[in-house]
Amino acid sequence: MNLINVKQPSSSLLSGSVLGSIRLLGLLLSILLSLPSAQAQQVPAAVYSRYVTLTTAFAKLSAQDEQQTKAKAESNQILINNIADFYQQQREHSTERQLLASNLQLQVLLMKQDSLQGYEQGYQVVTQLLSLSLELDQQLIFQQLAAQLAAALTPLTDANKTPNIKLWALVTQHLTAWFKLVDQLDVEQREMYKITNAQQASNAALLAQAYYLQDKLTAALAPSKRAYKLVPENESYLKLLLALLQRLEQDKQLNKHLEIAVVDFPKSKDYWERLAYSYLALEQNKSALSTLAITPNQDLLTAQGYRVLASLYLQQQQPRLAAAVYLEGAEKKLLLQDQAYFKGLSNAWLMARERSKALAVFSQATSAGIKLAKQDQQQAQLLYLEARWSEAELAYAALLDHVVKGEDQKALLMTDKWRLLLAVSQIEQGKKAHAKNNLLLLQTKQYQGYSKGWLAQL
Repeated sequence: MNLINVKQPSSSLLSGSVLGSIRLLGLLLSILLSLPSAQAQQVPAAVYSRYVTLTTAFAKLSAQDEQQTKAKAESNQILINNIADFYQQQREHSTERQLLASNLQLQVLLMKQDSLQGYEQGYQVVTQLLSLSLELDQQLIFQQLAAQLAAALTPLTDANKTPNIKLWALVTQHLTAWFKLVDQLDVEQREMYKITNAQQASNAALLAQAYYLQDKLTAALAPSKRAYKLVPENESYLKLLLALLQRLEQDKQLNKHLEIAVVDFPKSKDYWERLAYSYLALEQNKSALSTLAITPNQDLLTAQGYRVLASLYLQQQQPRLAAAVYLEGAEKKLLLQDQAYFKGLSNAWLMARERSKALAVFSQATSAGIKLAKQDQQQAQLLYLEARWSEAELAYAALLDHVVKGEDQKALLMTDKWRLLLAVSQIEQGKKAHAKNNLLLLQTKQYQGYSKGWLAQL
């Protein structure tokens, strides 16, 4: 589940960092798993000599070009088999001998990148080592390595995009053990074992993802906060934390971190809009408005941001600013000139009492083949108020032609209102006979009363 993109999760949240760690495993193993000379002395000379011979041969194999002759490929396979035999032979002996053989066997297994079988067998080798009586530094190394290998298996086994709960549970198990060991160390010990903030943050983020993919969102929050606290400049850790806070509906905490995000990453469209929506969730509409209002000039608003900003301006009784937002969004081709656009823009001009501009919007909508709700009534009324009598006459005549006849008082009043305004539009043009006919057709007492004065003039 894609926690960074908040909307719909995907299991590849930290897959890049996981695979990046696996690509470094060869280097990690050659540095960290090699036996110190003091430990090497505890291994029989013949065993150590055999280890050196195999290691030297394997180093040459790794450096060869991929295009090898058949004979050479067979020779290499014999070497790999010999290393596997050497590993099996040492499993029944001392911890030192098992560490020696495991070092070489792991390098063979992890030689090919993205190898499901190699990762699975590598994980088995590491878990076997974890069952031994190990030094603290060795426990730290192998718990982290086991977690990385289990995580590396997930993108290879999750062909249907469904999180592999069992594997992510193993990641959780090993990283929890790793952090338990790390948290017992003081500053000097962490320096001695080369436990860096970057390493802790990376592992914490992976632990948070492992919990998340098991649907343990609350458990994921603590390691996510730890990752971000340790390396706040890493934006992926911030995104992980924000996504979790949003999923957990911790609105105040989310708002707090989004306020930090827009300062640390001011050019991100996502953070500005999410901060505004966060204010809306907290019912702080003015803060939401001020947040969105400063973003257009920085080209940070998305289409949704433009719509929300215009809506907030209308809510705050600032229709001209709302109209300007709609027009700017359309000019930047972020807002489609669809029904929602024409409705919002026309409402803004109507609220601002800009009748001619509202009429222009209605005309544009009609040209685009879009009909807004109550557009005909509003358009007729605006034409009347603008004293555009001939157009008003046509508009009201069209309304009466399409009116659904009914006997209820409300329908009769509406029809009479349109007919009276039609008559007035005709009077203003000198069409007295047409106007008189319409006035005589009024059906309700209310509008018949209004018509008496007009009829007397005619």
